[in-house]
Amino acid sequence: MQPKMKTRNFMSFFVAIIALVFLLPSASAFASIDDVTVNGVSHYTDEVVGVFAGETMNVNVVFTASEAETDARVIARILGEPGLSDMTEEFDLLNGSTYTRTLSIALPSDIDPSETYLLEVTLESNNEEADSVTINLEVQRPNHELEILSVESDDEVQAGETLVFDVVVKNIGMHESEDTFVRASISSLGISRKIFIGDLSPEDEADTDKENSEEGKVYLAIPSDASAGVYDVEIEAFNGESSVKVTKMIVVSGSGSDSQVITGATTKDFASGETVRYSLTIVNTDNKIKVFELVPGSISGLTIESSDSIVAIPAGSSKTVEFEVTSSREGNYEFSVDVLSGGELVKSQGFTANVEGKTVGDNAAVLLTVVLAIIFAVLLIVLIVLLTRKPNKAEDFGESYY
Repeated sequence: MQPKMKTRNFMSFFVAIIALVFLLPSASAFASIDDVTVNGVSHYTDEVVGVFAGETMNVNVVFTASEAETDARVIARILGEPGLSDMTEEFDLLNGSTYTRTLSIALPSDIDPSETYLLEVTLESNNEEADSVTINLEVQRPNHELEILSVESDDEVQAGETLVFDVVVKNIGMHESEDTFVRASISSLGISRKIFIGDLSPEDEADTDKENSEEGKVYLAIPSDASAGVYDVEIEAFNGESSVKVTKMIVVSGSGSDSQVITGATTKDFASGETVRYSLTIVNTDNKIKVFELVPGSISGLTIESSDSIVAIPAGSSKTVEFEVTSSREGNYEFSVDVLSGGELVKSQGFTANVEGKTVGDNAAVLLTVVLAIIFAVLLIVLIVLLTRKPNKAEDFGESYY
């Protein structure tokens, strides 16, 4: 009898434990989800909800609190897809109140429509998870949709040169993209150029001619009279069914005709120790003020000093800059002066200095010194001769009487 009682008590204890395990979650849940709608479609009315790639999916959650709770929040996430989620701010719940919260998830345009996706909506707090709902999603692409994956080009170009745009276009639609073009335009300069890249399949296929992306190069010639500045370049991929545009900024630095450097004599002969002046004239033919920097080259044995190292020249004006050249030893020297504007080289002007012997002034001084020394020596000799010469004795004739 006693063994049977022990067995009965053990079974009752086991059943109580099992019941407690199943009752605890429901007893501790502070709220329950009443309904979830995705883009206005309730998950209770449809087993699978259809959504479109490249669009924003709106998730509306209705739930009722069964007890007061602090720091509650609603989370919506697509399982297995990092980054495809949204979460509300934390808020307090009042017992018996019904709430609604709307979340948004931006679906990428390149999402794979052949995959099956699950949307999980969870109601939780810092302490526990109250309720959750899982919804099947059917993701589909628009029938005709293009995407520009990348645009590569130089960020700066000189007026009169050609800028190359390397553009990659992808078909992210459900159907084939036929007769697709790419066009590059700068409306402020009135220039445009387009190329043909052909048909794009919705998916890559074994046939190399059937690919969903294609690369093309657009060559856009910048007018030689284009003013220096920043321009917006519009890159467009299009066909008869769809189009897409992106904008890229480039800098046009202006053509070389915007600045001219004119020089006088570039070769001069002078003696060592003498200082001579060279000059060059900078002409700004641009339509706005420009700043120029003059950088003389460094030559051993030659000293070069400029009167102005930086000059600002108004539009349509010119300025002459002089620089002094000195050398302490003979020789033939070739040097250059670089003229820069905006960090770019406008012109590197070459000069020649032929340095020979002493200056004429120095030679004259030496000659004069020698002449004076000779004259002084001659005078000194004459003086010595005069001082050392004995005077003649006077003749004594005596007295004479007639």
